[in-house]
Amino acid sequence: MKTLLTCAALSLATGAASAQCYSLNADGGAALMAGYSVTDAAAGPELMARPPVGEDAIAVLCERDAPEFREKDFELLHHGLSLYVRSGSDDGVTLISLSLRDGNEYAVQLHDGELSEADVAAITAVLEGLTQARPRWRAIIRTSRTADAPRGAR
Repeated sequence: MKTLLTCAALSLATGAASAQCYSLNADGGAALMAGYSVTDAAAGPELMARPPVGEDAIAVLCERDAPEFREKDFELLHHGLSLYVRSGSDDGVTLISLSLRDGNEYAVQLHDGELSEADVAAITAVLEGLTQARPRWRAIIRTSRTADAPRGAR
């Protein structure tokens, strides 16, 4: 199932569509979330509202300039949705995901492309901030490529 979403996410247009978000479902379908930004939705002091996705959505894919997670991206996970971030262009796409494992572990996976040492350090800093804020949570970072991302994410 995750391989289906990874394929779909990688097949979405890249480049000019930067900073757009898509809802992904288990069948690999992707739908543009026009005007939606996870960063903007999580900007307030309270937990962000559930994104405007269908009931069959299992993830949100956001296109960003860099393979990064932002301070409040984790709020999406509380709505039962994983976050995929795609960056780069057609000749070099990087795809990473943030999800929950066992209800209390943040899991980061690299599904395609490469992460620089600076990328890993930035992701680690965000996760360390999350785990310090919530001591019972742990972070797991996988920097090797995995093939289990949803087809819609590729």
